Amino acid sequence: MTGAGAASLAFVKSDGFMSVPGSPNYYSPGRNPTVEELTLERVLTRMRTEDNAEAVDSLAQNLEGSFGLSWTMSNDTHGNIRDIVFNDGGNGFTSGRAALSRWYVGTEYLPTPSDPPSVRERVLKGCIPLEYSQTYTQGGEIRESLTMGYADEERNTSITPTGVSRATNGNDVPFHGCQLDADGAQVSLLQSATLSISNMYRFYRDETPTPADATLAAPTTTLELEAIYDEQQDTQLGIAYGSTSSPTSTQDRLEAIPLTLSYDVQGNTVAEYSLPSCKPQSTSWNSLIDGENNLTQSQTFHVNGGVSIA
Repeated sequence: MTGAGAASLAFVKSDGFMSVPGSPNYYSPGRNPTVEELTLERVLTRMRTEDNAEAVDSLAQNLEGSFGLSWTMSNDTHGNIRDIVFNDGGNGFTSGRAALSRWYVGTEYLPTPSDPPSVRERVLKGCIPLEYSQTYTQGGEIRESLTMGYADEERNTSITPTGVSRATNGNDVPFHGCQLDADGAQVSLLQSATLSISNMYRFYRDETPTPADATLAAPTTTLELEAIYDEQQDTQLGIAYGSTSSPTSTQDRLEAIPLTLSYDVQGNTVAEYSLPSCKPQSTSWNSLIDGENNLTQSQTFHVNGGVSIA
């Protein structure tokens, strides 16, 4: 049994696949963190004999760990997150070794009503990003989400991180700190937007159950947005037909437009994500005949040409 305030969560920027610096710095991802998944899977193969219909044993194969969490973006912590998400110095992707981190996830629990609290900490080694996203919602906060694979783990009976660098007051990014520009013009009446990247890195393996290292895979980036329908969204509908010069009928080819997603806190820039070549995969009208809601237009864009961050 655990209670509020009885958990710990921090990470270290790895200096090798399964290693961290001798005097590591510990970082919190941000405020309002939520851990959606923490799974250690020992891949098993059922073993059978010719004279028994039921399995007689299970043989352990590869170890596969998965870890997923989300938090509120902060000007204090976003640079550290970029360092463990993007392997080109936090500014984008480059060929070679994956961006790496080690995570410390702990809890205090009560074994029995008469016993004092006990502590368990899981140390997740060789963590690599598999999926990463940023989500804007009108009236809310900017949320970041990260799904990782990890190579191995160990368990402690005390909490390791000390002096953790955390978000401070006045640096959490509110919804009105987000701006989305399409082809050089700010998207008006924006209701939601999600930038998501999948297939980021992958492990490679040797003759042991745990991975040997990790490398860049084939990052695939998508941007989804929803805005109240107006003159600008009418232009976006024309882009979905294929051409800004012929916006009333479908074309055989699609023109690409640049998109830029930027964040700031009280005039201080947190980050600007440049998406140079975007084509709309789908465009939808929502709440067309609805007395209680405005007509909105949703679009999903393929993002090509590489993501760069400043």
